[in-house]
Amino acid sequence: MTTIHEPVLLQEILDGLNPQTNQNYVDCTFGGGGHSLAILEKVKPSGQVIGIDWDPTVVQNSQNENLILVNDNYRNLKKIINGLGISKINGILLDLGLSSDQLGSGARGFSFQSEGFLDLRYDPKSDRPTAADILRTYSEKELLEIFKNYGEEPLAWQITKKIITQREQGEFIETADMLVQLVSDEYRKKYRSRSKHNPATRVFQALRIAVNDEFGNIKNVLPDAVNLLAAGGRLAVISFHSGEDRIVKHFFKKEAIKEEPKIKIITKKPIIASENEIKMNPRSRSAKLRIIEKI
Repeated sequence: MTTIHEPVLLQEILDGLNPQTNQNYVDCTFGGGGHSLAILEKVKPSGQVIGIDWDPTVVQNSQNENLILVNDNYRNLKKIINGLGISKINGILLDLGLSSDQLGSGARGFSFQSEGFLDLRYDPKSDRPTAADILRTYSEKELLEIFKNYGEEPLAWQITKKIITQREQGEFIETADMLVQLVSDEYRKKYRSRSKHNPATRVFQALRIAVNDEFGNIKNVLPDAVNLLAAGGRLAVISFHSGEDRIVKHFFKKEAIKEEPKIKIITKKPIIASENEIKMNPRSRSAKLRIIEKI
């Protein structure tokens, strides 16, 4: 298998999870496979890595000895592992960032430079609403909450009003480039200087989170991940969004201070990328890694 995805905080993950020969690990967000393949090298010859990804194209294009690939939402982790009949899990990884392949996918609207339909579902066969559905049917209040809460978008109100106005005129946002144009127009009204980043970044992020219920997925999987771990096993979570990190931080803290805690926190503060990694892979700039150990 080849991968173009640059795994974030790879050495820190290997140090934190400390995979050993013949152990079993789960990568809940397989993506480009970079983390999984590195862990796989450590657990050979008899250890296994279970790679989970909601995107069916990821699973179809990836094959490797001792690697079990499952096309499913990681919020179903408990059912997946029970179905495989694997009794001992020594470590679990959740990398909540998009892979490079997904970021460049124009077919489902992930790429800004795309005329592709604004889908943004990881699994295009999912029965969840697409981003275009949300923009076409959600109320002004609902759209505003998505852009503010999930995207922390400073022009959430202006962008929402523009979407609603166009909608009332029979103009619907159906493709990625149409959304980029609408957001860019609102930014040009407010700011004279051009941003280093695409002004639509936060809006796309917000819609992607809403479409895939990403915060809900995290809240659902964390308790199951802890319960599935063997004693001494570790759970590592890489987040890229303040909302994601907040969910993980609060869950770890709550579990660690229980009267009979199941976990202990390994990272008192989140691990962040080195200056060298940020230079090599700018996407790692916002990554935060938190690790706990099952008692």
